[in-house]
Amino acid sequence: MNWNTFIWTVLCVIYLISPIDFLPDVLPILGITDDGAFILLVLTLIHKDLEAYRSAQKQPGTIRKELISPDEKQEKK
Repeated sequence: MNWNTFIWTVLCVIYLISPIDFLPDVLPILGITDDGAFILLVLTLIHKDLEAYRSAQKQPGTIRKELISPDEKQEKK
């Protein structure tokens, strides 16, 4: 998960817990709509990140070099 998605996820959780809303939940349908839109935005961002991760895993050589330990680097040589 990249930092952008992580920050949006944290903001979404804070927004859902917070009593302050753009549209108050007292309004029958509109009050829940802004919460749902925010959740949908975060789920879309997470889905895009997962798809990018899955496609990177299918392609050989996409693992970042800094994630490989020094022992593994020497074994490859």
